[in-house]
Amino acid sequence: MKFWNFFVFFIVLLVGNSELSAKTLPTPSGLEKDVHFWEQIFAHYKSNECVFHDSWNVNVIYGIKKIRSHTRKKQRRELARQERSIVRALKRLGRGYSAKSSLERKIVRSIPSKYRNKTFYRGAAKRVRCQRGIADNFVASLKRSKKYLPMIKRALRKQGLPKDLAYLPHLESGFNRKAHSKVGARGLWQLMPATARESGLKVNRWRDDRKNTQKSTNVAVRILKRNYRKTKSWPLAMTGYNYGINGIRRGIRKVGTTNYVKFRREHKSRSFGFAARNFYPSFLAVRNIARYYERYSGKKKLNQFIAYSTGSKPSRSLLF
Repeated sequence: MKFWNFFVFFIVLLVGNSELSAKTLPTPSGLEKDVHFWEQIFAHYKSNECVFHDSWNVNVIYGIKKIRSHTRKKQRRELARQERSIVRALKRLGRGYSAKSSLERKIVRSIPSKYRNKTFYRGAAKRVRCQRGIADNFVASLKRSKKYLPMIKRALRKQGLPKDLAYLPHLESGFNRKAHSKVGARGLWQLMPATARESGLKVNRWRDDRKNTQKSTNVAVRILKRNYRKTKSWPLAMTGYNYGINGIRRGIRKVGTTNYVKFRREHKSRSFGFAARNFYPSFLAVRNIARYYERYSGKKKLNQFIAYSTGSKPSRSLLF
């Protein structure tokens, strides 16, 4: 019996270490469509295009609005008008009316047939969201990353972590070491002051080690490794990097699982909103695009990635 217990412990330890040091991070089953949505946002749609979609079912895309206005105020008004039109159409469908206008017909076509019912339409009317494209800005992030990726991958390899984690700064800072957020995060890895100080970095009026790419990378790698040890799940560990590991652990206890897809579907919390739910799918998207960019040494245009990965480009018939 003692030998059997030791054998089981050894297998668990072996599997855990295998996942910890896996070279690549797989896409969990059931997340493929969400990842594809974010691939389109980062590789196809530009910042002057707004993708109107369902915030819970991101792959349900109602249409694309090209932004014509130049000032931010006029842009907001332009997008608000389009959003109101979509909401009105969904509410009308939710009252049981058949699709009459071209917009209503387009909305019905965008929704999977199994969801085409009054209950879904009524709920969807509360979940209409605009996501601006990032493709034109993401190119700059890919170019900047060349300078830092070798160093980051060495740090990950030294700690026995997946090399895919090296692409995380695409989401955090766009590989801009001087980037800073409204809440005080700074640097390549967007470390908060308290987190940086707890990890031994200097953060004061005269010196901020968060802008030191090597030092901040070492801290970020340790945080990611710690998060994995606490969750035994890379999707949750990475979500915890953005959302907060304590919130993730509370969610695990509440939902009763570390299965990422189930956790993401069942964990309900005011703080666990759209950004947190979509952090890992968007990471997988930028990872996939970055690999493509590296494979072709940046010689192929970014918008060719979608056709490369799926065999077809997004339909321009989605334009309003």
